Amino acid sequence: MKLIRNDLVFDIGANHGEDTAFYLSKGFQCIAVEANPLIASKLRERFAEPISMGMLTLLNIGVWNEAKTLTFYVNEHNDHWSSFDRGYGTRDGTSYHTLEVECILIDELLERYGVPRYMKIDVEGADRHILESLRTRTIVPPFISVEEYGLKALDDLRAAGYEHFKFLPQSDKSWAVSPSPSLEGGYVDRQSNGRDSGLFGLELPGAWMTYEQATTHFAKTIRDAGSTYVGFLGEWWDIHATY
Repeated sequence: MKLIRNDLVFDIGANHGEDTAFYLSKGFQCIAVEANPLIASKLRERFAEPISMGMLTLLNIGVWNEAKTLTFYVNEHNDHWSSFDRGYGTRDGTSYHTLEVECILIDELLERYGVPRYMKIDVEGADRHILESLRTRTIVPPFISVEEYGLKALDDLRAAGYEHFKFLPQSDKSWAVSPSPSLEGGYVDRQSNGRDSGLFGLELPGAWMTYEQATTHFAKTIRDAGSTYVGFLGEWWDIHATY
């Protein structure tokens, strides 16, 4: 059984490394996963020093519900939309190309590196697969975040053992100002640049909501029971959870 490593963060869907850089600057060791080989190559150059120091492990793989090589849809309009799910990777009729990329299950990462204090999940279409895998684990990360995909995301988090929730906007990140003194790792004088996910864990603003409070609030302010978006135009949301 792998115990929780409070010095470790998983960045699942590192993209251009904004969040990875933040976690490292706060003193955490980091496992960063990026499926796109071109972006992964740039990350390897950018983070050459923390990689050589053993602070960062960069993995050019995918995390999905199958441990095998899958077709990866690289969106040429917005590389953040790239996915193993064709619907995500080719959304709105945007241009794309495909690659074959090795995928693993989240369980393999947890067994290999340990259970992190925080797991950021931002992998278009894979969030729900990762949460499904966590249902069978005895120990899961104390803090976790996923990009919302309707009320089902709250149900999936609850089924994985999480009991308290917060919703943080990802376009307007005026909330993402590091508190001093720091509540997670070291203090970093930093505000969001618009491409990162913001703060996590004990540094998140606002009160934690119970499942019942969260589902009511979510349905009124973000996405209703029919999955129709009712939130602010142009805004999107991450769900943070803890047990």
